[in-house]
Amino acid sequence: DDRLSPRDVGWKLVAANASDINAMGGIPTWAVLTVALPRPLDRVWVEAFAEGLGAGLQRWNIALVGGDTTRSTGPKMVSLTVCGSAPHPVGRDGAQVGDDIWVSGPLGGAAAAFTRPRADPAPLRHPMPPIGLGRQLAGIATAMMDLSDGLARDLPRLCHASGVGAVVHPDTVPIHAEAAGSLPLAVGFGEEYELLFTAPPDRHDDVMTASAAFNRTPTRIGQIRSSLTAELDGMAWPKPLFTHFGGDQ
Repeated sequence: DDRLSPRDVGWKLVAANASDINAMGGIPTWAVLTVALPRPLDRVWVEAFAEGLGAGLQRWNIALVGGDTTRSTGPKMVSLTVCGSAPHPVGRDGAQVGDDIWVSGPLGGAAAAFTRPRADPAPLRHPMPPIGLGRQLAGIATAMMDLSDGLARDLPRLCHASGVGAVVHPDTVPIHAEAAGSLPLAVGFGEEYELLFTAPPDRHDDVMTASAAFNRTPTRIGQIRSSLTAELDGMAWPKPLFTHFGGDQ
């Protein structure tokens, strides 16, 4: 995809994997890289990719400890496995009826960059997940995950894991300035790497305090309830704008 440079690919590879560790209340610490490259070797691509990868690893203090490099008979393929430390892991399965539902930042910036030619490309090309915030929320949040697939898909997954339902108030969803008030862009695309989490109402001040050092102002967008569906209050979820495998996957 020409929306991403090789340097962007390297950076996003780190950001997306570090975000998964963050979303479980952990800190990423080390990684292994697998690369398969076709012949002839595109050294310009490799050097730019390595620059982006190195910048991401340095940004979040992740050590690259090994991996594998092989030849591909087809396209370029890269895979990064990141491991970390989570003394108090937070899963998706702990949400309780009555909990508030939170998101850690505005949504829709990546969707706008993907669908609007004049939008700022940075949210898509150079995401900045709040690495470390997940660790700070451990002990406060009852359930947590990141929004790599978008609120409309990820909230039902959290609810299913926890055996609960949810109601989201659409007028409270924080929408990125580049998405210009578009709820479908904010909930139906993904590539956000913001945290979706639940917490008891009496932990509001703790949530805000934990987030202060990470340049985030979390927003409460709804509540966990006893029904087994995750709904937008008063309206249907907008149609997803992207799926990995096409169709309704």
